[in-house]
Amino acid sequence: MDKLTITSTPAADGNASVLKVSGPMLLSNLFDFQPAVRAENASLIVLDLTEVPYMDSAAIGTLVHVEVSSKHRGRKLVLAGVNERVATLLRVTNVDRVFSIYPTVSDALASG
Repeated sequence: MDKLTITSTPAADGNASVLKVSGPMLLSNLFDFQPAVRAENASLIVLDLTEVPYMDSAAIGTLVHVEVSSKHRGRKLVLAGVNERVATLLRVTNVDRVFSIYPTVSDALASG
């Protein structure tokens, strides 16, 4: 099984949090992902996907779910560091319209 790790780092201003996701996002390894996002209390949550080489359809569904959940909780969820393979998948499924996507974590944090 491909391992997925999630590391949370609060931003310096305390109003944002960066969740660094590493590894492929697959149905078999997503069980810790949703609770990790829900546990964040920052007004801006940046999902750093720089180290996510690919994801499957279950991961796309989970991303949409955490986006909707974040909005309902009054939080802004954005994606950063999406590689071309994942970006293409998001475009083909029209999910790219659901998210604000930034090239870097710094750009995402600046969107505040």
